Amino acid sequence: MDTGFVLSWKELLIGGIIVLAVYIAEMLLLLGSGKSLGLPFGRRRAANSELDEIKVRLARLEARLAPPTENDQSADTIVEIASTPYSRAFRLAKQGVDVTQVAANCGISRAEAELIVAMQNKPLE
Repeated sequence: MDTGFVLSWKELLIGGIIVLAVYIAEMLLLLGSGKSLGLPFGRRRAANSELDEIKVRLARLEARLAPPTENDQSADTIVEIASTPYSRAFRLAKQGVDVTQVAANCGISRAEAELIVAMQNKPLE
C-alpha cells in the first residue's frame, strides 16, 4: 500500500511557472497603483517634506514679486527685509531725495549716491 505523494519534474516546473506568474502579476499591480517600490517609506517622507518646503519658498518668492496692494503691508515688510542699501538708495533717488540724504540713509558713499541719483534722473532715450 503506497500512501506517498510523488511529483514529477513536469508538475514541479508547472508549479514554479505559476508561482513566478503570480509574483510578476503582483509586481505589475503594485507599480500600476502608483506605489513607489524604489524608495523606502522614510525616504519618501523626506522627499515629500522637501517638496513642501520648496512650495512654501516658491509662494514667498511669488508674494515678493507680486505688486503690493494699498492694504497689503506684509508685502512691504518682506521687500524691506530683503532690500539692500543700493535698492533703498534707488528708491530714495526715484522719490527725489538729494545725494547727501541718500548717502546718509543708506550707509553708502557719497560717490555711490551721486551715481545712483544721476542714473535715476537721466531721461530714457
